[in-house]
Amino acid sequence: MKLLLNAALIAALGLCAGACTVVTDPSSGSSAASSGGSSGSATTPQQTTEFTRVNLEQLKNDMAAGQGEYLGSLAALLGVGASQQPAFFAFTKDKFNVLFPNEHTTATEMLAVLEREMRADPRFELRLALN
Repeated sequence: MKLLLNAALIAALGLCAGACTVVTDPSSGSSAASSGGSSGSATTPQQTTEFTRVNLEQLKNDMAAGQGEYLGSLAALLGVGASQQPAFFAFTKDKFNVLFPNEHTTATEMLAVLEREMRADPRFELRLALN
């Protein structure tokens, strides 16, 4: 049920992405927004980075397990389709030590490595939200 709520929240956030920057906490369904000046409906790299920064510990736990609502939310923010999410979950679990080489890895560092690793994997050649 939470996964469906997260998907609905992400879809709604995508609609307002052109006018705001959104930080979400998928476990509570809450969000905070501030005005911005860009247009379009796609998630911005800044939104993905902020989501990852705020939820890094939960994402780390989900990636280690190869499943979870935070990881599902990140997948959606990155543009990973629902049919590719199981592969994405397994991918992040397999790449965990590359994504988090030490306990001080930041969200920005992890996302840069994730983008590089996804670009190198033919399953994820599709558009990435970080480019």
